[in-house]
Amino acid sequence: PSISGASLTGITTGKILQVLNVENDSETTTTNSNLQDTALALNITPSSTSSKIFIQIQPQLIASSPSDTEGGLGFGISREIDDANNTTVFETKYNYDGMYVGTDSGDIIRGYPYVAHLDSPNTTGVCRYKFRIKAYSGTAKFNESSGRSRMYLFEVGA
Repeated sequence: PSISGASLTGITTGKILQVLNVENDSETTTTNSNLQDTALALNITPSSTSSKIFIQIQPQLIASSPSDTEGGLGFGISREIDDANNTTVFETKYNYDGMYVGTDSGDIIRGYPYVAHLDSPNTTGVCRYKFRIKAYSGTAKFNESSGRSRMYLFEVGA
């Protein structure tokens, strides 16, 4: 037997209400172990306070280590509501959880890790999500040499 979605009724949750995306090629470099803003950011205005926002990010990242020392990078996502209340909604636990570089002199690792988070902003105000990076005993780079990163925001009806 086959099932057709055309005859389904009464479904009120889990619907994708809106999808937004942005690409960015601005470079950010840091040696700071605290989260630093990148230029990858996007606004969404939820249609209901019960909506959830699914955040999907594909960043171009590079981690490098200093001479004979391990290194790496971590990352996070912050949210502002109506240009206020900057809150970190996701952060890697350790500075090197995003990418780790061994102890060989001058090691470098490049990649596009998959980053996702489900947020419950509980507002109908403008939510601005930003991607942020931090370094672990080395250098963290975002979009080196005109790399391109992407962010997608999905409003999910609750």
